[in-house]
Amino acid sequence: MKLKQQHRPITTEPPCVQANHVLDEKTNQLKYEYNGFTIISIQLPPGGKEYYRRISDGNIQSNPFIQQLYLALDEPHTVRVRFELSGDALNMRPRRAGEGEAILGQCGRPTLYGANGLYDVMQDLLIDWHGAEWRWACDRIHKTEAGNSFAEIDVEVGLTPWIINLRMQYYRKHLNYAYHKPWERRPDLKPVAGWCSWEAYRSDIREEHVMDAARFVSEHFKAYGLEYMQLDDGYQLPLVPPEASGSVADAWLTTNEKFPSGHAGLVSGIKAHGLKPGIWTNAVVTNPDFASSGTACVKGEDGNPIKGKWIQYVLDCTPETLAEHVAPYYKGLKDAGYTYFKTDAIRHLIYDGLHEAVKAGVMTGDEAEAKFRDFLECAREQIGEEAYLLSCWGVLSEAVGLADACRVATDANPSWPAIRMQLVETARWFHTHRILFMNDPDHVCVRAPQEWAQSAISLVSLTGGLLMISDKPEHYDDERIKMVQRNLPPLHTVTAETGPLDMNMPAFAWTHIKGYAVELHKADPKEQEATSGQAAEQAEAASHPFSTLWAIHMQTEDRSWCVAGRFATEALQAASVETAKLGLAPDREYVVFDFWEQQYLGRYTDSIPCRELEVGSCQLLAVRPVNGRPMLIASSRHVSMDLVSVQSEQWQQGQGQLTLKLEGVAGTSEHYWIYVPDNFAFSSESALGAEVRVTPEGETVRLEVHFEREESEVTLAFTDERAV
Repeated sequence: MKLKQQHRPITTEPPCVQANHVLDEKTNQLKYEYNGFTIISIQLPPGGKEYYRRISDGNIQSNPFIQQLYLALDEPHTVRVRFELSGDALNMRPRRAGEGEAILGQCGRPTLYGANGLYDVMQDLLIDWHGAEWRWACDRIHKTEAGNSFAEIDVEVGLTPWIINLRMQYYRKHLNYAYHKPWERRPDLKPVAGWCSWEAYRSDIREEHVMDAARFVSEHFKAYGLEYMQLDDGYQLPLVPPEASGSVADAWLTTNEKFPSGHAGLVSGIKAHGLKPGIWTNAVVTNPDFASSGTACVKGEDGNPIKGKWIQYVLDCTPETLAEHVAPYYKGLKDAGYTYFKTDAIRHLIYDGLHEAVKAGVMTGDEAEAKFRDFLECAREQIGEEAYLLSCWGVLSEAVGLADACRVATDANPSWPAIRMQLVETARWFHTHRILFMNDPDHVCVRAPQEWAQSAISLVSLTGGLLMISDKPEHYDDERIKMVQRNLPPLHTVTAETGPLDMNMPAFAWTHIKGYAVELHKADPKEQEATSGQAAEQAEAASHPFSTLWAIHMQTEDRSWCVAGRFATEALQAASVETAKLGLAPDREYVVFDFWEQQYLGRYTDSIPCRELEVGSCQLLAVRPVNGRPMLIASSRHVSMDLVSVQSEQWQQGQGQLTLKLEGVAGTSEHYWIYVPDNFAFSSESALGAEVRVTPEGETVRLEVHFEREESEVTLAFTDERAV
């Protein structure tokens, strides 16, 4: 019997059923088929005897469903295993980072050392394997002619069973994100960067402030990848709705006296600077007469409207109420020209509003959840699929499938507790990133002490989070302007690890005692004047506790490298980081470059020495495997070093030439560092569309590229001294 390969699923919703097995005697392949795909093909060795699990054997059954497979051989043998999944599949470590391990992310579809899992995004299927030595057969996930994803591994199989686990509907059922149905809708996963008015001006925002900021942002950041100008709280009428007999929409569609040009003036003014307009909305109702006299708000058994913290009065979210009071303002704001919508206080709508009604006995928990979904579905329907929807604030599983982004933390500001919150919550929720939605750690306040701001914006950019800055134009000095530019645009990073949410630490939210939650590890840097010796005492060597160590793996058609990030949510002493803990093979040699120090550090194999970091600071290291010829290792343009300005890197072996195709901002200069092996010597350079100056620096040469136009090409010639 031979399975016929299907190149599309048999069922639209991937079923929670077993994968069928078949042993193809002609090819000596053991295959497992699931929902139209031969998801696993194992090439068995000739002769000998194999032991494998048939579809319904074994007593490891569970709810949610897990199917466990295994393979054993009577004689040890290296076995090639091929996995074939849908067109969107990822290498995924099937657990979260442990003590001293980097949190793993990826740009492209690389295969990572030690990451023993594959995740089929469109089928919500996780495959992980255990119990035998293994290695990737290739450095990336490939595509078949039919558009499916495939990857291969070589496994050392013997009498001890090698185990494979299949977890169908993994995020939906195993992690309990019940509304995750990627086969029906995927969020908009594009990188997003913009300016938000809230922490810059709060409710004191005026029309002229928005226009001044739009002018400044357009001049300094637009060319680097910032797109949105988002107006936050402060434009709407003070009472929602303004009249007891009116519509909630009236408070949002009519601007107050601080915005005399109305939405039309705001939108046209923002667009005139080449930017996209975004708007803040809120689920709040504040007019007590409206809440008491009408039928739109939830009332208790005594007939009085229910009131909750932050949300005030609670819309009952019936179809009639949504059609009269919610749909009109989302449609009106969309028609006004806004393309980005930040919908606020929705956690208060459900937790402090609808759940109060549950406590009062006027609705069930299921009814409250359904009403909450109805509110967001109404918003989504009115703004359309082409608009961007941010669910704010708090990660709500009820928002999955409707929101494009979800804010993972409470309000940020320039203080260290707020910035630390952004760093820690980005780490805590990273398993959801670009799977369920894009993570938003809230806006970055660049006016904070520079080391803190640098840490926050670097992590958001590298992880590809929603990157919003929120400062007055006068707060952006030359150093901070350059800092923002080096982090634009944010990357298209996807999580490369998954597993249950870590609940072993306090969430960083407001408390009624100190403002923010208690300290996670160490005191506020302003209150802490630790010497180097004290810092060493406060952190164990190379421990890198949770949230401090990241490894974002970059891959293009012609390059693969890693950016290792160390973020001092607590003081980090000088330490060596094992390359294996970064998802890198420990038996290879790597060249390492420190981005913020703009310094080449040397060549290393199984570990990389790292400098001491004070609380709030960070270190970014480009780590690229040595390949025996001159190669790019870093640039000054972007913290990714460089997934942004380098369009291609080509080595012509016979001519000894390295050619870089670059995209830059015309009229600006950037530096690029090229590693040169001992047996090569730089001889000459040429450029199209740019002026280039080359400076030898030990094992590297540094290029200063002045962009005469946006696109340029730089060619460097080298002499191979072995051939002389």
